[in-house]
Amino acid sequence: MSSPSHARAPGLRDQVLRECAEMVRYALSSGKRVPASLVGAVETALAAPAAGASDLPALAAAHERLAKLVAPATPQALVLFADEESKQRGMLRLPGPVRLVRRMSLAALVSVTLFIASSLSPRVSHTSGDVLDSFGWDLLANEVFWLASAGVGASFAMLFQVNEFIVDRSYDPKYESSYWIKFLIGVIAGFILVALIPLDGLEGAAAGSEAAAKAQALARPTIAMLGGFSASAVYRILNRLMSTVEGLFRADPREEAALREQAAGARAAEEAAATRLGTASRLVELRQQLAAGASPEEVSRLLAEMVSAMVPGEGGAPAPPNGTPPAADATEPADPASDPAEAAPTPGKVAVPALVGAPDASS
Repeated sequence: MSSPSHARAPGLRDQVLRECAEMVRYALSSGKRVPASLVGAVETALAAPAAGASDLPALAAAHERLAKLVAPATPQALVLFADEESKQRGMLRLPGPVRLVRRMSLAALVSVTLFIASSLSPRVSHTSGDVLDSFGWDLLANEVFWLASAGVGASFAMLFQVNEFIVDRSYDPKYESSYWIKFLIGVIAGFILVALIPLDGLEGAAAGSEAAAKAQALARPTIAMLGGFSASAVYRILNRLMSTVEGLFRADPREEAALREQAAGARAAEEAAATRLGTASRLVELRQQLAAGASPEEVSRLLAEMVSAMVPGEGGAPAPPNGTPPAADATEPADPASDPAEAAPTPGKVAVPALVGAPDASS
């Protein structure tokens, strides 16, 4: 005899029909306005034999309209809640419509129980628990106390997050493992935070007044609980500490300067190569113009463009700074009192700007 096989997964029509039925029940019980045509289509499909798959297109259309009607609830979550309710009916169980909530509630109860039990021990006090000074059972009792505090904070955070999806009926069971990973990360983060943060200042203040002593006694479990509640904050703190430590062991400033010089040299070489390439292309163009019998004016224009490309500011006649007049031509008189019309350049000449570094006229 063959071994009993596992239950066969429902077909596509059975899945769509089941989700449609649960969405109709949820919409009607929530007071939503459901068109009578959708209710009739689902009821007809439920009464039809399972082999009648010809109504699948109509069921798919009804499923689409019902999914928009019950949003943000999802069909998968509604079916899951219905199955869980039927399984747990009449049984003594922890509160929660899904397995994750019940197990997380159990983890919260265990954490609270450990927190209360460990706090009753005389070994747990504001003067004990330092990992460098305490040892043996005293240290173990304090560490259990910290872990219980972190577990309370982590379970509280996870239950608070999943509660939103439970209320909206949008819970997805595929993220169950993610919640447990976050819970464990929270417990570890709370323990790391309370074990690494020094409380010597509070201990010194605790000897001064009774209020300070009470604050010191509650500092460590509070820090552990906060670390469990917000593991992401602890991660950012540790990441910042790691960045600070890396900053202490940076490369030698001389090496960084050498690297910057190498990068600048590489950029200068690339720019020089690009300039040479542009000059070569313009020389080729000039040769082609000469071969085609270009006029002197055209040749002069091409030469001016080449000079402007290689040495910016050399191709035109820009006005010198500070209002200084351009240098006079060698053949023209340099007398400032001469006639302006005589100092004007003759047609066909190119005005040459003053040489770089020439003294200002004001000096």
